[in-house]
Amino acid sequence: MTLWEDKLGKDYRFEEYLKKWGLQKDPFSTELPTPDAFVPIQPTDMLKLKRMLLEGKVGMLTGGLGMGKTTICEFLTAALREESVLTSDPEKQAIPVLIHGAAYKSADEFLRAIILAIELDSSKDSATLFDVLRRWGIEHREKLAIIIDDVPESTADFQEIGEFLRVLADLPNISVLFNGEYKQVMRFLGKVPALRDRVQIHIAITGLDEVGVKELIQYRLKYAGYSTQDGMITPDGYKEIRRISKGIPRAVLKVASKSLRQAAQLDSPIDSRIVKRANKVSRFARFFKP
Repeated sequence: MTLWEDKLGKDYRFEEYLKKWGLQKDPFSTELPTPDAFVPIQPTDMLKLKRMLLEGKVGMLTGGLGMGKTTICEFLTAALREESVLTSDPEKQAIPVLIHGAAYKSADEFLRAIILAIELDSSKDSATLFDVLRRWGIEHREKLAIIIDDVPESTADFQEIGEFLRVLADLPNISVLFNGEYKQVMRFLGKVPALRDRVQIHIAITGLDEVGVKELIQYRLKYAGYSTQDGMITPDGYKEIRRISKGIPRAVLKVASKSLRQAAQLDSPIDSRIVKRANKVSRFARFFKP
């Protein structure tokens, strides 16, 4: 039982509404609950990132706030880990390591996080730890795929981190993918031109269109146990969610979550009226704007 439920009790109306539609949980958490709930955003670009990580190259992923960069990194990590288990060919295997850039303040901390992620002793001196990575291409056939989320958010010196990544990028069988908002990433790369010159692929994440918004919502509904894809959200409801969220994935989930709770209070399908009301669209805009 959560603290909220302990002190104030459950929202039984909301619970009953979820049951009515066969939902076992609120489907619209902004975190990726499982790789199965990932919507294949820009699938061609996702395949490019996968190939890059399996080829020992350097790539960058950019997009605005809430565009789903972290979610993509989490999905790539889980998917590569799963595929490496299912194939016996080392050339098609990768050991993915996801590092949250904002959590580390120096290249040494980045190094120790990588070593810890591959389940080795990270308490040794830096030279010994780096030698593990330097020898990776000699001792291992599978790639080491280092994925760094929000690298510009690190409080470490950009030049120090950039040089560390540049050295990693030159090691055989090691691939590096880092992400961030475009301007911040370019400011980061401006400190280390040698790393910028090694970037072989750049994927920019854009907003979802109406089809993509519907797909994202339906993936989340399916994950939560929704037994049918018709009825709970009306076509104009999907359209209004897209309009208010502007197709930004994180905003889509927040708009949909508020709409779900409003619909539960009124025991109504989620239509455009519900979406506008839940997301505090003014009465004038609700009734007089398309």
